[in-house]
Amino acid sequence: MESRPVITRRNFLAASVALLAAPAALAQQCRVTPRDAIGPFYKPNVSASAELCASGSGGAQKLVVSGRVLGMPECTPLAGALLEVWHADARGDYSQVGAKQDDAGCLLRASLRTDGDAHYSFRTVLPGEYPGRPRHIHYRVSAKGYATLVTQLYFARERGIPQELVVNTTQKDGALAASFDVTLAKA
Repeated sequence: MESRPVITRRNFLAASVALLAAPAALAQQCRVTPRDAIGPFYKPNVSASAELCASGSGGAQKLVVSGRVLGMPECTPLAGALLEVWHADARGDYSQVGAKQDDAGCLLRASLRTDGDAHYSFRTVLPGEYPGRPRHIHYRVSAKGYATLVTQLYFARERGIPQELVVNTTQKDGALAASFDVTLAKA
């Protein structure tokens, strides 16, 4: 004779609470990336390249940043999303600003698209600090059907910077490596 599990009121309530908690736990994992300032040095329509400093680092620490672009509400991978990234050099100076001569092979700006799995990756140098600003990389991310997001990736936790924007780095193949996922809200 087959034995059936006994469903008690306590077991039923415990299972109900677990089912109700599951969507809440998933929602906490999938949150829109916090917005941040675009900054004064954004330039539209920059070259499409995964190499922001092809001419060499001039002694600066090499850096590889990778991640994914996802869309709310289910953290759907967004293939073909456009990322525009830019940052200062190791001294804290931006290219294409002012009268100084820029190294055309190291403009520290690029546009790139996510692959079929929503992954992106670019190579650059570790940005420097400048007065009043910690090390950071600017992002402008857009995808069809989603609100364009302007944000920044930071390398250290400082007052006022949301934890979701701070990355940890590891050493890999002679360069620092960081991972930064971006989640966009529906338009």
